Amino acid sequence: MTQNPTTLWQRGWNWLNSLSEDKAFRAALGFWLIFGLIVAIIVAVQPDRHTATLEYQWAAAKWWKSVTIYQKTNGYLYLPQWAMLYTPYQILPTRIGEPLWRLTMLAFLAWTVWLAAGKISKDRKSAIFLVASVLLLPSAMASARNGQVNMPLGTLYLLSAVMISERKWILTAVLLTLSLALKPISIVPILLCGVLFPRLILPLIVGIILMLAAAFIHPHPSYVMEQYNIFITILLKAGHPKSNNWCDFAGMLRSFGLSLPDLAHLAIRAVAALFALGLAWKASRIRDAFRSAYTVLFLAVVYLMLFNPRTETNSYVMLGTFIGLWVAYEALIAKRLKAAAWLVVFAIILGTENYGWPIFPYTDLWLKALVTSILAVWLAKKLVTSPCGEPVLLKPSDR
Repeated sequence: MTQNPTTLWQRGWNWLNSLSEDKAFRAALGFWLIFGLIVAIIVAVQPDRHTATLEYQWAAAKWWKSVTIYQKTNGYLYLPQWAMLYTPYQILPTRIGEPLWRLTMLAFLAWTVWLAAGKISKDRKSAIFLVASVLLLPSAMASARNGQVNMPLGTLYLLSAVMISERKWILTAVLLTLSLALKPISIVPILLCGVLFPRLILPLIVGIILMLAAAFIHPHPSYVMEQYNIFITILLKAGHPKSNNWCDFAGMLRSFGLSLPDLAHLAIRAVAALFALGLAWKASRIRDAFRSAYTVLFLAVVYLMLFNPRTETNSYVMLGTFIGLWVAYEALIAKRLKAAAWLVVFAIILGTENYGWPIFPYTDLWLKALVTSILAVWLAKKLVTSPCGEPVLLKPSDR
């Protein structure tokens, strides 16, 4: 006899609720070990296939040889610091360095999710860790295989929320500065956090100055200055990509046959930035420190997904990092299974690039942006209408 899906869903969450913390932790740890082992083996066997790290390898090698690391607007679009940071992986044999980079990313993400789970509930920390880890899988699979910096970037944003909640301003500034070294788009959460948490301003300024100055450990200062000049030129051009293969709000509109002028998209991004700042300001007034910081960084990631003109399909792992914890809270703590179910669907959609034909070809560039837009509208409505100081995400049950 066929079971009702709702009944199966209820039984599944009942089983999770009955799971002891020790068993939940072992299951979560086993999940990460198996996931990491599978990714490491695949990459070790085929290190140069389905990878985004070739640009990192070339840049790291060229940097120390004083050869320009910037060639085109679709190539290496990062600060020189990322080439420096990737050097330890580049100097190793490819079949060792490439798997090691993936394992580093996954270990960093797992540790951060574990810390964040403890901020949500100390009593159910392991269960939250398990659910959040499993629901990260759809959005994380492709990024882990490709080795893109999107995964550690999302990790740094989530860890920054944890550190802000603990009022560790210097460490938060270090994390956000590191995120800027990984990808220039991190200027968005940096500016947002600097405005909303004023005690971060001085540590961020000092951190960014030191990070930029670190490039001058290179033996040829004139080469460093030349690379900075080229980087600025390339970055300005990259903000106006010629191709249409981007998974942002504009890419979604183009998928529906609605192509707007560049000036119109620029205006939309500017208005959205101001609106996001207003919403984040209210989020920063939430009394619970972690929920406040979590919501602020969540908003920053949503904005980046929708309005960064170079959002990739794999970029949504940054959003998946936050969604998994939200699902775990709704199901295990607040007991809102309907909300959890919708968020599970969202988490699954964030991994459409892994599902092959016909799902990915028919959903590429528009579905992730569409559901993220719907989420953004819902979140904006909740923040505008909720009492000041009360959480919207990770909200306690009304029962």
